[in-house]
Amino acid sequence: MAWTAVILAAGKGTRMASPKPKALQNLAGKALIEHVLSTLTRADIDDVVIVHSPEAKEEFENNIQTETKITYAEQSEALGTAHAVKTALPHVSTDNFLVLLGDVPLLSESSVIKIKEELESNKLVILTAHVKDPTGYGRISRDKDGKPSAIIEELDCNDEQKKIKEINSGIMAFNTETAKSLIEKIDPNPKKNEYYLTDAIEIAYHEGIGATTHSTSEEEVFGVNSKKDLAEAEKINRKKIASDLMDAGVTIIDPERMDVRGTLTCGKDVTIDVSTVFIGDVTLSDGVTVGPFTVIANSEIGEATNIHSHSNIDGASIGSRCNIGPFARIRPETELKEGAKVGNFVETKKTVIGKGSKVNHLTYVGDAVIGKNTNIGAGTITCNYDGVNKHKTVIGDEVFIGSGVELVAPIDVEDGATVGAGSTISKHAPREKLTIERSKQKTIDGWKRPSKKEES
Repeated sequence: MAWTAVILAAGKGTRMASPKPKALQNLAGKALIEHVLSTLTRADIDDVVIVHSPEAKEEFENNIQTETKITYAEQSEALGTAHAVKTALPHVSTDNFLVLLGDVPLLSESSVIKIKEELESNKLVILTAHVKDPTGYGRISRDKDGKPSAIIEELDCNDEQKKIKEINSGIMAFNTETAKSLIEKIDPNPKKNEYYLTDAIEIAYHEGIGATTHSTSEEEVFGVNSKKDLAEAEKINRKKIASDLMDAGVTIIDPERMDVRGTLTCGKDVTIDVSTVFIGDVTLSDGVTVGPFTVIANSEIGEATNIHSHSNIDGASIGSRCNIGPFARIRPETELKEGAKVGNFVETKKTVIGKGSKVNHLTYVGDAVIGKNTNIGAGTITCNYDGVNKHKTVIGDEVFIGSGVELVAPIDVEDGATVGAGSTISKHAPREKLTIERSKQKTIDGWKRPSKKEES
């Protein structure tokens, strides 16, 4: 059965104190509404109508990253949720549709699927939640048989109704023809002169139209209206991700101190220490250890690799049994082969480091290819930039580079070559030979160290 999703996203986010539309505020590395779209994709709904304010369409088009088919419907005036859905209905061609909120990002795939199933035998489904503090939410009113008879907005609740703990999430599913009929019968609320979609439930009840509810957790229906709410949503999302990972066998030292701002895929026996951040698409293979205060973005980490504390890895491919850090910076297009080592205060960029090779500490390697079982000494620099263009350094297998060496690219250091410490090498270094460049040491007699002038 084909479905359409209508996402209400016309909120301006005044309480966010931001010119950006509320639904485009960032949560865990992507916009709130992108979380909703991802959930819909997993639930097999790929036809979406986004209801937006007049000034927001371009921002949505420029900022939403998705392959989902999106139709935009402009709500010219802020006349309530029923008016917003009415605006979207001309773009709904399926027999059923789902109403969601662009600022409720944590809804699960399973809840969406359950709602779809419930509508097969009903004309209207309401997603509810039982909460400790229902303040601000519409309450679910039921008849003596337990059937939903109305949703009462807090503004209209009497003292007894305010005690109801079951709340309306704002998420509903409708038979399309039924929705059209119900919405036409909704009158504006006398206190706010807005058309509430929630009034459709009472109308449906009195007309004998089948309606039911599906209840989920308070966390799933958490709405984001302020920066404080955004921080709370981050906390909820972080907790869920950590819980899922730990259920799959990942060891997380402190779940509250791990952030995933994208997608983190882990193998078996992975250990993640405190204050770690994962951005974009990150894969940790079996047996990987990630040390504290480490940031990994858009990278694949091979089996049994050990990443020590305070390392930053971005856009890299790391092989198995590698050793990285502490305080290493692995920049985009870096590839480490099996057993390679990048030590403390080493920076790499657009570089291949061969199997078993070591770049131990205090070194910069950029635009380079390093063979297998090569040792790069401390303080080595590949001088890859001439002020205009980048040039390549090629270092072969079984090479030994002494400490404090400058390799002025373009340059080729052949297999088995040795480069003496303190050298500046700007020409070819042949295989199986020692290449060294040092000026003659001088001692200057009678030289005096400068001293500070005495103040007058």
